[in-house]
Amino acid sequence: MDSTNSAASPPNRRRYGGVLPEERQRQRRDKLVEGGIEVFGTKGFHGTTVREVCLAAHLTERYFYESFKSLSELFIAVYSHLREQLMDKTLLALRQANPTPLELLDPGLRTFLEFIRDDPRRGRIMLVDSLGVDGEMARISGETARDYSGLLRAHLVTLVPEHMLQEIDIDLLAEGMIGLNILLASRWMQEDFTTPIDKVVRTNMLPYMGMISLVQAS
Repeated sequence: MDSTNSAASPPNRRRYGGVLPEERQRQRRDKLVEGGIEVFGTKGFHGTTVREVCLAAHLTERYFYESFKSLSELFIAVYSHLREQLMDKTLLALRQANPTPLELLDPGLRTFLEFIRDDPRRGRIMLVDSLGVDGEMARISGETARDYSGLLRAHLVTLVPEHMLQEIDIDLLAEGMIGLNILLASRWMQEDFTTPIDKVVRTNMLPYMGMISLVQAS
């Protein structure tokens, strides 16, 4: 027996089609995440079963439990996947924007709105069901909002005069503005995106425009 070959390819790491077991497991996990987007995004978390996710992923249930302990754990993975996609798109839009106050805010808002309009499953998962899964998911959803309020805070600090920064809570302002954007986006989604996106963006921008006018006049 060739001991060198035996050590290099132990039975539990045997390649199939040139793919190692851990890579096949990662691929199955990715399929389950995509299946979760489909089923959570169309039926909602509380209307979803493991069997339905597995059917959407074209996998048997034993592979579900290979990667996830529960549907809530899968939901967190799905949400985290969408959050990463949205953040990547947002940062790209901000890098490509002109560095003026309103021209930085507009693409960030538009990217968020396009993200949920182009695939309404994302909106249902991120804006609706994420608040009703469990405490861990609520915590992660709150972290996402704080990530975006952190981006906005860094921008607001450059807009608000220094003397006013001592008089207001800039963190609270940023979180409140992000909350307003989420509320308007949720309402737009509930109305099946019937309002043209340009009008929704302008509506979202109005409070920022008013704030900028106010601080510049002070």
